Amino acid sequence: MRWMIGCCGALLFSASLPGLARGLHVDLIDYPRPEANWDRAFDLEAALAREFSALCADTLCEGDYSNYRVMQFRCAVLAARGTVQRCVWVVAASELAVQADTGQVQVDNGRWACTVPLQPGVPVEAFHAALAAPGGLTAPLPGVGHGLFEGLAACLQRQGRVG
Repeated sequence: MRWMIGCCGALLFSASLPGLARGLHVDLIDYPRPEANWDRAFDLEAALAREFSALCADTLCEGDYSNYRVMQFRCAVLAARGTVQRCVWVVAASELAVQADTGQVQVDNGRWACTVPLQPGVPVEAFHAALAAPGGLTAPLPGVGHGLFEGLAACLQRQGRVG
């Protein structure tokens, strides 16, 4: 009888392992299940890249480089609550120059990982709805008081990691 209780306990424990392996946090793409938000997350990333390009020429991208690009944008979601906890932009930039006497092309580049100043706990659906609204990429997020671009200019003014 004890072996039966032990086997049932082991079976119940092993059945919960996939949930434990998933962890407390998931990528926004994988909330509420793997790849469930795939289209919305990549549409958001593309929209942010377009908005970044428009803002970059006017204000954000003054510095050592003339070619800035958003490489990725990811957010961590607290899976049990369905709330966005933090987001990070990865921005890369480059500058190329041809040496007249040697013909060599000199490459100067940088990259930045810029956190979005969020108050943890914005519900995923409210996060998506706010960003999908007209002007949502620059409008304040619910419960936060500022938009996704807050702090981005300061981040880009720091020395980019060369590599």
